[in-house]
Amino acid sequence: MWGIVIIVIGLLLLAAEVFIPSGGMLFILAMTALVLGVVMIFYAPESEGGGVTSGLIAVISLGIVLPVVLGIAFYYYPSTPMGKRLLLQQPTEEQSIADTGALLELEKYRGSYGKTLTPHQPSGATLIDGRRIDSIAEGMFVDSGQVVKVIGIQGSQLIIRPLQAPEMSGLPESLRDLPGDLLA
Repeated sequence: MWGIVIIVIGLLLLAAEVFIPSGGMLFILAMTALVLGVVMIFYAPESEGGGVTSGLIAVISLGIVLPVVLGIAFYYYPSTPMGKRLLLQQPTEEQSIADTGALLELEKYRGSYGKTLTPHQPSGATLIDGRRIDSIAEGMFVDSGQVVKVIGIQGSQLIIRPLQAPEMSGLPESLRDLPGDLLA
């Protein structure tokens, strides 16, 4: 009986080693407790639940339970305060894109209005400020010649959204009358 209690204490110490930096001291105590618990089960009389059969069952059970306990501990480790300090966080897509000159050049078009030169299914070309720029429609088909607004940037392409009739009332006349033959 005491052998099982010591084995459980060893498993708890082993899980604590993952979360508490002890320089390996908790690991040594955990391994000592696990070995001591198994030895106690082997040497306990069979009348008290010990013996060779119980000892072999304890060793096999530890072979199954030990990886499970370590797996659970390492699964939750990145969300602990110590894990957050020691492990790097994965960068977001915006953080990983380099601030290149081309990206900064496209950034000035955010919020601008233009006209599609080609059909977007979902990508194509858009005319903005007299310049032909690659663009991606926001998840929908956009015909050529439609007035669009730049809502974002993805990689080296602008993300566009077609304007509806109420939104077009505030646009300058020059944008509504862009020639449709700029498909070159």
